[in-house]
Amino acid sequence: MKQKLLFLLFLFFPLLTNAEAIKLKSGLIINGSIVGQTEYILNVKTSYGTIAINQREVEKIMPDLHRIILKGGGEFIGNIVDMDEFTLSLNTDNGLVNIDVPQISSMEIYDYNEAEKQKKYIQTKHELEEQATQELSQKNANASELEQAKVKAAAGSTISSSGLEFDADLEKLFPSKPVVEAPKDVYVRFDNKNTSEKQEEEPSTPQKEIKQLDETSQAFKKDFSKNNFEVFLGYQNLPLKLDLTEHGLSTGEDINSANIAFGLSYLRKINSRLWLGADIAMGMLSKHNFEPNATTHIETSGQVYNIDLKANYYLNPKSLTRFYAQAGAGFSSASINKNLDTFNGTDWIQEDTKTISSSNISALFGFGVERSIEDLNLGLEVKGRYTSYSGKLKESDNLSFLIAAKINWYF
Repeated sequence: MKQKLLFLLFLFFPLLTNAEAIKLKSGLIINGSIVGQTEYILNVKTSYGTIAINQREVEKIMPDLHRIILKGGGEFIGNIVDMDEFTLSLNTDNGLVNIDVPQISSMEIYDYNEAEKQKKYIQTKHELEEQATQELSQKNANASELEQAKVKAAAGSTISSSGLEFDADLEKLFPSKPVVEAPKDVYVRFDNKNTSEKQEEEPSTPQKEIKQLDETSQAFKKDFSKNNFEVFLGYQNLPLKLDLTEHGLSTGEDINSANIAFGLSYLRKINSRLWLGADIAMGMLSKHNFEPNATTHIETSGQVYNIDLKANYYLNPKSLTRFYAQAGAGFSSASINKNLDTFNGTDWIQEDTKTISSSNISALFGFGVERSIEDLNLGLEVKGRYTSYSGKLKESDNLSFLIAAKINWYF
């Protein structure tokens, strides 16, 4: 009997050691063991490495849960309160359950079905620590030891193991501490026939806190997302010239100098700096009137269409405010509607309506800036386009510019 009990204790020892589930104010739950803590930092050992969590981020600390899978099917989830060679006692939300040890197929730590989120969160913590350390060293190589500690603490680093002392200034950054819950208040699920499930309680609304990169922010998502979708609206300088010699005018009559343009864009991540994609845009040409003589009236209006393949190269992809260069090539098409009216002495009569088109390959270049603000990215782009027009638009200037405001999302 003793040998059997020792075998069970050896088999399940990793599950019986002190472990907690740290619930953050963002709603994310981190499974691990608390290996050390200070007034401001909580050091947690997880499956993905040891990290330090600001006490300000933590909403509550809950005892870890275990999943007990039975040989005949079904499972129990709760806290192990006692175990011998015959029986395992488990505290679930339906009360205390005694399980025969021979009926147990396996035991494991219950991860609240958030393993992938935990992994991303921990990776982000390590990246923030490295970025904060680099920025501090670039800004001031002679920064004091305390200043370095504060920067690392804000990034969520493991500075509590470095032996540094904290003074009262850090209280301004992390003024509150998490609530530690007793085992009876943990979230548990009971399911012995795989037919019913109780959902975890929704996290409470967090109080107003300092800005941080949580899993819902675009600043967090941009480092892990592969796709970028944007909508833009802007002012386009498009100096088109139309050949109106058949009406006694010149070959290069200005029909528009500016128009409103709007469009959509999609980009796919190649690496943290380079994104490739395409966009489609449309510009509306305003009406323009000509009166070559007292009996003739010409009105023009139209649209311009652009379809482009483009690349964005980010100069500082890890920052909240990011600058990038843009280049690409595409297809441009201008469609001009020309209406001719004549005066018969008493009234104006519509004589003719024509559509004049010109299409060609175009080259695209420019630069832009975007800023992550909670669940949006706002930005500004300046684009230049080189297009060679033909036919009755061949006298048009080849170079045009677009200044556009944009909203984009990473997903």
